[in-house]
Amino acid sequence: MEKIMVKPLVLGLSASLRNARSAAGARRLKGEIEALEDRAALDAYLAEQGQIHLDQFVAAGRKDRLPFDQIYRNLKKSGGQRGLSNSEISLVAALWGARQKGAEIDHVPLADHFPASGETVDLDTLKMALRRADAILLATPVYFGDRGSLAQRFIELLRADEDLHRDVRGKLYAGIAVGAKRNGGQETTLIYAMLDMINAGLLAVGNDSDTTSQYGGTVHAGDIGTAPKDKYGIDTSIGTGRRIANVATELKAARGATLDDRPRMDFWLLQDKDAVARGFVEQAMKGLAGQAETRALELTGGTIRPCIACDICPTHVGPDEEYRCIIHRRDDEVVKMHDALLWPDIIVPTMYSPRDRAGLDSVYQQFMERTRYLRRGDYVFTDRLVVPLVLTEIGAQENLDLRMMTSFVRHHTVINRPVIGYLHQGKLINSDEVADELKRAAQEGARLLAGRLVSASLRLAATQYHPVGYVLAAEKDKESSTMDAREKAAAERDARKIEEARARLAGVAEEKVLASR
Repeated sequence: MEKIMVKPLVLGLSASLRNARSAAGARRLKGEIEALEDRAALDAYLAEQGQIHLDQFVAAGRKDRLPFDQIYRNLKKSGGQRGLSNSEISLVAALWGARQKGAEIDHVPLADHFPASGETVDLDTLKMALRRADAILLATPVYFGDRGSLAQRFIELLRADEDLHRDVRGKLYAGIAVGAKRNGGQETTLIYAMLDMINAGLLAVGNDSDTTSQYGGTVHAGDIGTAPKDKYGIDTSIGTGRRIANVATELKAARGATLDDRPRMDFWLLQDKDAVARGFVEQAMKGLAGQAETRALELTGGTIRPCIACDICPTHVGPDEEYRCIIHRRDDEVVKMHDALLWPDIIVPTMYSPRDRAGLDSVYQQFMERTRYLRRGDYVFTDRLVVPLVLTEIGAQENLDLRMMTSFVRHHTVINRPVIGYLHQGKLINSDEVADELKRAAQEGARLLAGRLVSASLRLAATQYHPVGYVLAAEKDKESSTMDAREKAAAERDARKIEEARARLAGVAEEKVLASR
């Protein structure tokens, strides 16, 4: 049987002015990463390179207590051939994780193009690397809960250059943030960057299921060379690399694949008043005819009870089709909708945000709480495209797109640019733009679906929830009956993926559906 090799290119961008590597030293980094055969070799390499960078700081003037600006100038004179800064350490871990999943890797230090002088240098080379890449990993230090200035200048480049903006649309993005403390603003940094990158047209993922599927790599390192000591932070960085490589593999596998049907696109109505959102969705679905099989699930208007924070969630391990939340009231919308929630390829959580809140029906927060059992059920929504849709009156100021992005990415999904419709005096003033964005989202969802189906057997049992911080749940997971049930459920899910691939793909050889690397 023919093996189909699908190797995306993951580009790592280090966004720190304290980078140890530049020019030839940065180019050599790729080969050094590729030579690391296992995790032990990676850990030893990161510790060694962190120590080299510290030694370089000492030699550049720290031992003589020189002012930092003078140390910095002395370091720049050394040529940037060896060592790794904390941001580079986290990025190397992520690139190593991506390579472990079969991706090609590359590395560009942004300080080479946006130096401390404020100039820009050789942007054409940077743009060429961005265009060549299938996925972009951005590692940045944290400043006051946000990105560093190099990361900001990079994002501004994407915004300002129309040709580049067009060419990176649909590529994949993930982020890593390094702060001086465990809770040093890493998550806010990742969230803000993720929102800016998806608004630039990229698709976004967080870290993987082995590191609890959050916003990306979160490393704490207060002093030079200390990042390797943060084992969990390095784990999240590796997980981010694995995650972006997995999805980039799917997207690359989609090239040349043809769906035999249309992607299933669900609008989940989670906040509405006077049926404004429902009316819009009905019109939007008509505009998507031929591009997606659409459906509206009206979760407002009924009762969704809040999560009671069970010690064991879901109640037991089992197949996805089995409702496994402890709340079983028949009038509960999540109970009634469980089967329907498993149907879509593209999830469009939809909310209307009026200025006048009187009569507003919002079940969003209860709904997100109750999806806990689906996330903990080995990430039921893995690799589904999520398209936050907000219809907002000007001046409502509710930030729903940000809330939906940060909640749904934790379901191991892929996040699309939010679609925001602006209402003034009852009229949608950007209706054409909203319609175009939904059509684009349907196209991205079809591409992601095709890739997921083609590569259906590449990552057997790839997603498993790990109850980090939950002692009782962790102990339950170790029981032999639980492990057996999980193995059976995973096998059933994998078999279903293969059957779905055979049923929904047209003109794709059996060898390609069953390919492995």
